[in-house]
Amino acid sequence: MNRKMLVAGSLLALTGCAGNVDAPGAGGTDDPDELETAPEPLRAGDVIAYAAETSHPYTGGWKQAITSPGATFVRVHFNDFSLAKGDYVTVSSPDGAKSFRYEDRGPNGDGDVWAFAIDGETAIVELHSSTGGGHGFSIADIGHGTLALAPVPVTSGEATPHSVSLARRPGGGTPDIVCASEGRENIACHSELNEQQGPVARLSFVRDGGMYLCTGWLIAGSNDNTLITNNHCISTQAETDSLEARFGYQNTTCWGSTVTAGVSVRGGTLLKTNSRTRSRSRGGLDYTLIQLPGDSMGNPETTWGELTPTTRAPSVGDEIYFIQHPGGRPKQVGFWKDAAHTLPCVVDAIDQTYSGTVVGSQIGYSCDSEGGSSGSPIIDADTGLVVGLHHLANVGWFTCRNGGTEMSALCADAGALLDCSP
Repeated sequence: MNRKMLVAGSLLALTGCAGNVDAPGAGGTDDPDELETAPEPLRAGDVIAYAAETSHPYTGGWKQAITSPGATFVRVHFNDFSLAKGDYVTVSSPDGAKSFRYEDRGPNGDGDVWAFAIDGETAIVELHSSTGGGHGFSIADIGHGTLALAPVPVTSGEATPHSVSLARRPGGGTPDIVCASEGRENIACHSELNEQQGPVARLSFVRDGGMYLCTGWLIAGSNDNTLITNNHCISTQAETDSLEARFGYQNTTCWGSTVTAGVSVRGGTLLKTNSRTRSRSRGGLDYTLIQLPGDSMGNPETTWGELTPTTRAPSVGDEIYFIQHPGGRPKQVGFWKDAAHTLPCVVDAIDQTYSGTVVGSQIGYSCDSEGGSSGSPIIDADTGLVVGLHHLANVGWFTCRNGGTEMSALCADAGALLDCSP
């Protein structure tokens, strides 16, 4: 029996569903009138104008509260950032509980710095200097967070198949959409997955005048600290430069409300990207590889581990789990398809061709997902190896099915950049 699909319009690529699906398929293409559309990352805020700067050159310390009324978070954007040796800038929460430090010409060495996010509407920027002499910096714009971090779930009574776009929640959040009952759990509910969940991070980045969220994870490769996500999330070096990858952001217990702050790591070097849609003989795999830096903050791979992709093709019925940061919230896992925890997540279809993708490169599955889940790993429950990279939702009529690119296709395209297991 088919479940009603609950998503339409602009949320198609951001959300996913759980519940029973149509008869599983091995090979071929889903319904030609499939509902899937070009995906977009989850928008979490806007880049807005702001005006503040030090004197040039500065003669000593400088401090200012950067406030954006109503913001859920603030990201300060420094231009022409250049400090004298030994001087530094901190961007902190008003209570000082969270603070980030920047020196010299900034972490990218070019004077363009997107500071990491400070929760709330105010960030305290302070230049620490005893003698002055450096150029200083300007702040011409900031990131103003609008995302409601705890969206109210939408259930089957609130939407109908093929309906118009669902309204966004106050504050700009995307609703959590499920077909039947919510099957996802806090990652702390599955301590047996500690090794697999560590490498998964929430990604925050800037593109096209907005602040966006996706999921990414450390993947075994020829370069240390290789991170993978979707091309429809990050596709340029400029977007990589704005990246804040937050590891360990999760609830401490299965049912508790205490959340660990996690550790933020900046973006590094874009290694390779493959577009979301196929054009002639290129693209259609929707992935990006980034090498994160190992610096004074530590080595991400050493601290959080890495996941290993496999070239082995999955089979229909294989049990899987889907580790993600839905809606930008603390880490969760799609282990079950239903709230009663009676239906495990499984591969429903293999070797599919969803619109614009490489022929036969896609798998289908029916775990819950939503905006912010793009770029998550789809992990084989038996081997712990990654079989898919999540990137699509609602890929067929009345199937309530998500779509991911098979890792075998990514391994073949990335070549020596990835260390893939047979």
